[in-house]
Order: sequence, then structure tokens, then C-alpha cells
Amino acid sequence: MKDFNADEFPRNLNDQEIELLSEQVIKNPISDLWKQIAVKLTSEQKVRINKKIESKKYPESEKLPSYNKKEVNDEEWERSVKEKELEKFQGNMVKYGLWEEVLINSKKECSVIPFFSNKYKDYWEFPFDKAIKNIDRIKSTFRVELNNALNIFPNPKNPLKDKNVKYEVVNEILKSLLITKKLEEKDSLLIYKNRNLNSNLPNEISDSVFVRLRKNYEKMKKEWHPKKFITNYNCYLDGRKGRIYQLNYNEKTKSYDVKNYRQDQGYTFLTE
Repeated sequence: MKDFNADEFPRNLNDQEIELLSEQVIKNPISDLWKQIAVKLTSEQKVRINKKIESKKYPESEKLPSYNKKEVNDEEWERSVKEKELEKFQGNMVKYGLWEEVLINSKKECSVIPFFSNKYKDYWEFPFDKAIKNIDRIKSTFRVELNNALNIFPNPKNPLKDKNVKYEVVNEILKSLLITKKLEEKDSLLIYKNRNLNSNLPNEISDSVFVRLRKNYEKMKKEWHPKKFITNYNCYLDGRKGRIYQLNYNEKTKSYDVKNYRQDQGYTFLTE
């Protein structure tokens, strides 16, 4: 297999190189090399890579409809195909680790945080949960990847006077990118009585799901907020992804202690 060098990007890619990059992503979607390359790829190149991944991972009936249609021979049809493929790509990026939040510091240095779907339970380190059979394990965790990505930002020399850039970056991710809701005591019912239905997970019995949600609540509320700051809550609900992130900045390690809780239920929707 050809060895890629991240310093060679951005550049044009031929079909063979797209093929090799897709194989690299399937093999290890969170490798340091892939993360360095991914931030330099164009949207069109990512779409091409995603198409290759789908063609390898999906049966013929589940490929993009555009695979088996006429050749692109007019501008309007080409635009339509690209829009559909981009939409499908964005929906599948989480599945294959192709979707990341890209961070850039003042020196133009880049890092990325991979966001996988909830079926990669080992990556999220969900408590009270079991890994799904036949799902490839991710050789890292969200906690590790988050802190690695934040390392491009400096630690405050004086925590009492200097701003903590890492804190500001994480706060911006939670607020503006993930659009989370900060949880408080008054949101208890939202935590253990409400769940998302997720058709990408195996079916789960509702009773067992609510037991898990209650356990999630009991565990997270023990560290609901730092003892010194009674009003400073640390849990954030990502309603779209069916997760809760519990984040505490550790002054000793200069990194985040992270706990994640799955708030969805595997469910197969009936179709006619």
C-alpha cells in the first residue's frame, strides 16, 4: 500500500489514491495520519472516499442510487448528484469516523475530534452497557481524542488570571456545534424518563432502557457540579445524538475528565 505524507496535502487525488485512502480509513479511522490528512481534504474528495467505503462495506442494494444511474453528461444532473452524495456522505461520516470537529489554534495548527455513532460503545465508554457484536472496536476513546485535540492550545500560566483557552474551545463545541443543553436538577425527568429511538442499534426492551437511564442519572448526579461551585453544572445533553457528556477540567493533569452516557434506545421502525 502506498505511504501517504500529510505534508503533501492539499492536492489533487486520482482514483487509485482515493481507493487507498478509503482502505486506510476502514482499517483505522482515527489514526494520526488520517486525522492529519482529513483536515486538508476538500468536501468533494471526502465524498469520493465515502463512496469507495460504501461500495466496500454495503451490499449492492444499499449503495447510493447514483452508482447505477446514467453517466454525468450535463451540468444540472451533475449538480443534483453531488448534492445527494454530499447529503449521504454527511449522514455516514459518523459511521466511518470521517466526521470530525476541526480545531485550529492561533498558529494555524490543526487537530480533530472524531465523533462516532452510539453503536461504538467502547469509544464512548458508556456505563451500564455492552458492546454490540460484529461491530469493530475503536482503538481509542472520546476522552483520549478530545484531550489530544486540545493539546494544540496552551495551558494558562496563571489559572487565576489567565483565560483557559481549552475551556473556551470545549464550551464553544458544546454550545455552538453540538447545540447541547446544560442539565440541572430540574431536568431529572428529562434524563431518566426520556429517550431517543435509534434505528441504527439492535432492538432493546423499554423496561431495561429505563433502568439504564435511571442508573445514568444516579451516577452523573454524584458529580453533578464541582463541590466548590454549587451552581456550576457539568452535564450536557446532546439530544440529536442521544448522549450526555459530563466534563470536568482537571487542574492537576491539565486535561478533561470525561464521562459519557447513552440516552437512546435501539428500535426497528415498522415499514409497510
